[in-house]
Amino acid sequence: MAETTYKTERDRIVEASETVIHHFGFEKTTMNDIAKAIRKGKSSLYHYFTSKEQIFAAVLRKEVADLRGEFLKVIDAEPTPEGKIRAYILTRMQIFRSKLDRHMSFIEATAERYELLMRMHQEYDPQEIRIVSAILADGVQRGSFDIDDIEATAAALVSALKSFEYPFDRAADAAATERNVDSMLKMLFYGIVPR
Repeated sequence: MAETTYKTERDRIVEASETVIHHFGFEKTTMNDIAKAIRKGKSSLYHYFTSKEQIFAAVLRKEVADLRGEFLKVIDAEPTPEGKIRAYILTRMQIFRSKLDRHMSFIEATAERYELLMRMHQEYDPQEIRIVSAILADGVQRGSFDIDDIEATAAALVSALKSFEYPFDRAADAAATERNVDSMLKMLFYGIVPR
């Protein structure tokens, strides 16, 4: 019971913090702002988190978990494996850019924060590989794809997707990103060697 209450309260703090941080930005948000949002004293936050950075890391983890649901909705809406891959990649790029814009002040502040973001990204890699593997396996089952090693192909695709993220190019427009994604998918689906 006590463990459930602890987790419930911690989740409530993360939820409120997400709203407060998105409203004020990470740098301007204080522990007092977060405490006010949950109607508790600032000292009560330290029972659950040691710092504002630790709260923000929990907010980022929550956002990553929420993304999985968004991705699955987009994938389920597409009738073909090719459409599922394309929708997944474009949605991933759109969401990544929006999160990047929202959290850039946090990321740019210190190398440690950038490393935190990279570690969190790596934590999500296995989930992302599972999502892409499921799409590829469906494509193989339907006869749309001919893949010898689905997991290795999914890992390679997830790795390739990261090239659209770094360096952080916030100036790239959605149309250019979509053209780049379509070029990558054309190469994935049809190869570069004439047949």
